[in-house]
Amino acid sequence: RIRELRIPELLCDIGGATKGITCVDLGCGTGTFALRLAAIVGEKGKVFAVDDSTAMLDILKSRTPPANFRWVKADFTTTGLESNSADFCLAAFVLHETKEPQKIINEAFRLLKPGGILLAVEWRPELDSPGPSQRIRITHEKMEAMFRQAGFQDFTDQNWTEKHYYGRGKK
Repeated sequence: RIRELRIPELLCDIGGATKGITCVDLGCGTGTFALRLAAIVGEKGKVFAVDDSTAMLDILKSRTPPANFRWVKADFTTTGLESNSADFCLAAFVLHETKEPQKIINEAFRLLKPGGILLAVEWRPELDSPGPSQRIRITHEKMEAMFRQAGFQDFTDQNWTEKHYYGRGKK
């Protein structure tokens, strides 16, 4: 199931993740995306994996993350990380989990350096597919409005898999 997401292609080709950059995974869960990011950015890059769940972070820690990896127990909307410090932020399958998704988008904007990229991945709202209830899924229009309200430029969104889509913006 995870394979269908084509994670390396999503992170590198769409998100622009490359060697040596600093990345923040907002809502990292057990680290599926964050650990891939750590491999992509290499020893000279950094990955900050943020989650508000101790249980999720404990699972992530047990997966033996590399030296360039830091986990942060924090709310996705107030991470405590330094402003203008990241080249790339990821919010994969977290926007629908909160009543205030705009705050997550705003936090990503704060964290990103000028020119930095936010990539948000969500469930396609028009499909009645497995996943969260359709009533809490983020529509394409809502995602674009949130990105623009936060100050992102060059917004694009696209259906990515049979069940998922992404939104991408540049600070």
